[in-house]
Amino acid sequence: MQRKIRLGVCVAAALALLAVLVARTSGMPEIATHPPGSFAFAALGDAPYDVLEDLRYPFLLRDIAAHDLDFVVHVGDLFWGTCSDARYRRSLAWLDSLPQPVIYTPGDNEWCDCWQRVSGRFAPRERLARIREIFFAEPERSLGGKPLALASQGGEFVENARWSHEGVVFATVHIPGSSNGYERFPDRTAADDDEVRRRTAAAAAWVRATFEEARGSRAAAVVLFFQANPSFEAPPDDPERLCFEPFLTALEEEVERFSGPVLAVHGDQHVYLVDQPLVRRATGARLTNFTRLQVPGSPRVGWVHVVVTPGAEPPFAFQQRVVPRWKYW
Repeated sequence: MQRKIRLGVCVAAALALLAVLVARTSGMPEIATHPPGSFAFAALGDAPYDVLEDLRYPFLLRDIAAHDLDFVVHVGDLFWGTCSDARYRRSLAWLDSLPQPVIYTPGDNEWCDCWQRVSGRFAPRERLARIREIFFAEPERSLGGKPLALASQGGEFVENARWSHEGVVFATVHIPGSSNGYERFPDRTAADDDEVRRRTAAAAAWVRATFEEARGSRAAAVVLFFQANPSFEAPPDDPERLCFEPFLTALEEEVERFSGPVLAVHGDQHVYLVDQPLVRRATGARLTNFTRLQVPGSPRVGWVHVVVTPGAEPPFAFQQRVVPRWKYW
């Protein structure tokens, strides 16, 4: 009799544990209701990187699709590994499966690092050209199930986009990791270095044009999206930080001149982070109107729910949402 009782207790405990696991894997926490006068968008990047993350990725997309979001921005590093056209098209299909407008800015995994053996030994500049053909065939139109009209920098740099929503100006800027594309590789040529210089100069010009539009329209705030962590905390003469010039100088000067709230959203280091790291190097003064959001990344398959309340103090609120590592059903 006692043996049966013990067996019954064990079975009940096992069922209770199973119930807890099912509850924990059935979904993610509810998102709080937006305050009056606010809107929300999703920011994500740096995943999926392996087969197990591929299996969790549909849950991330389903979670984003289920929420009231005005648009979704992917800050690059759609994958890690083979930089094939098939991989590009799979990632594009995932982005297009979302019902909201989706805006994408390229990361280093998609082209800068494609010379690596694991990535297929592609020529980076050739891969960048294919990204522009596949993802930016219509540069004045976003991706996603409900395309949004965009302004494009145009010319060679079709990937740099800008749009406005509820009195806030948004822009993507093509600044990837791997030292902004300066990382050395065996077959690197002067043309690869020239690509970085031209692209970074275009990025700096796009930042300045974005703030000019914001000032002209009396925008309540500016939000910028790019892939790289540009070493905000590094000393001014740090070689890693110098890779991002003149983009960083343009950012500092324009944030200081704008004076209103500015949010920069990027990936690259895979750790969720919200802080205020920007210092005006010419004066040593911290620019307190600048906030940085770094999105989570592999092994975390997640996104950040960003609520914007123009005119509020502070105007931005953040909630990290990560698919549990054990969620495959």
